[in-house]
Amino acid sequence: MYFGDHPERKPQPATVLRVLSLLGSSLVLIAWLRQDALDLYWQQTRHAELGLSTAIPHAWWRQGPVLSAQLESALQNRLSGAAEIQQRMVLAANVLLYGKAALSEQDFVQVSEPVIKSSAQAGLSLKAHAQQLGTLSTVQTETAARRKENDSTGADAAVSAANMNPEAAPASVSHTVSAQLAQADSGDSEELPAVTQFARLADDGRIVLSKTDRVLLVGDSMMQGVAPHLARALQNVQVKALDVSKQSTGLTYPNYFDWPGRIRELIPKEKISILVIFMGANDTWDMVLGGKYEPFGSETWRRLYAERVAGILNFAHSQHVRVLWLGAPNMGKDNIQKGVPVLNQLYAGAMKDGTSRYLSTREILSDKADEYQRTITGKNGEQIVVRSGDGVHFTRDGHKLITQLVMRQFVLPQPANTEQAQNDSATQSLSQAPRPVVQPAAQTVSSPVSSPLAHPRRKERRVLSSPVTTSVTSSSSS
Repeated sequence: MYFGDHPERKPQPATVLRVLSLLGSSLVLIAWLRQDALDLYWQQTRHAELGLSTAIPHAWWRQGPVLSAQLESALQNRLSGAAEIQQRMVLAANVLLYGKAALSEQDFVQVSEPVIKSSAQAGLSLKAHAQQLGTLSTVQTETAARRKENDSTGADAAVSAANMNPEAAPASVSHTVSAQLAQADSGDSEELPAVTQFARLADDGRIVLSKTDRVLLVGDSMMQGVAPHLARALQNVQVKALDVSKQSTGLTYPNYFDWPGRIRELIPKEKISILVIFMGANDTWDMVLGGKYEPFGSETWRRLYAERVAGILNFAHSQHVRVLWLGAPNMGKDNIQKGVPVLNQLYAGAMKDGTSRYLSTREILSDKADEYQRTITGKNGEQIVVRSGDGVHFTRDGHKLITQLVMRQFVLPQPANTEQAQNDSATQSLSQAPRPVVQPAAQTVSSPVSSPLAHPRRKERRVLSSPVTTSVTSSSSS
């Protein structure tokens, strides 16, 4: 039915004003509640101050982030309760279908990804426990089915061996849940003793690890990629690793993330004896000091950055912790690459008395130490891609090369039995390097001290020799 043409309706001025008022009010509310997050985001992405936190000098304005945190906490508590119920129902269904088989594989899943995240408590929270059981159910269901089909062929042994190899573990075991499983394993009733002396050094300068040592992995997104491989290699010789790496962090913007403070908190709390640090991708920018910019690489910039590095080292040494500080690699982005030599010089120059060690990563990731390369030449002349397309991060092969570099700095614990020795053979071989080759003094690295240094808690302390280095060819072959 045709009713004729209707004239086009134009929005009334009052309607437009209401919409604009609503949008404006929403933006102001967001700015009030999330001013701290917006300031940090702007600082990290624009390397400049947005200034929302100081825009209005009144107490009510500063209460916005506090209220936002309270609301977020309340929402998470409500959601965690629903998630717990859901995951328990999934577990109950698997138990009804498969009986005890649904609960029989927790032990071998625990060793499949030995990364312990920083939120570890004495025991798992109900939420973490529910997430753990929900993810386990998928793996356990598959394992139970394989057991029924292959019981007569000895398939259980193959399944167990596969799970001792983390690369063969089912994809459903996520990094987060594996971390929670490792937390449960570390949360036993027996408290670890306090660290009262530095880790012993072998004759060739390598650090002698024991099964009671705990390694703290610190850094930015570069360490986030390396940490799972490194933690897995350490777990294979029954050494615990605590991964607290966090993307977009460094030492240039302590207001965004305070690494010195975080390290001071975790070392005594977690009884850390070895600290491995890998950062720098976010540090080649100007500092903000009192609302003004201090140019990257200036004398003041270098002094402040060196003080932050020294602060970490001094606290670690006061707690009898040895530090392995990995240098920044060559970068495929010019604005970052220009700052790499400055950062590495400051890292290396901080290693004064040989207690800790600077490790250059440039040589193992490039055929030419001073040039960025995405691919390197392997032992047999093959091309190996070691860097990702963004020019900063690494491929899986790159992660493995860095892991091997770190593992060569250790004398690893001997396995307890023959079966464990077979599982650990690949990892143990990483540490069977010849006596250290002294690295050319391209950077300000302190020379080894020949005589023992007195220490108040032990009669003598060996001094770390120069970094153990090998060629790219030998590293990429394993």
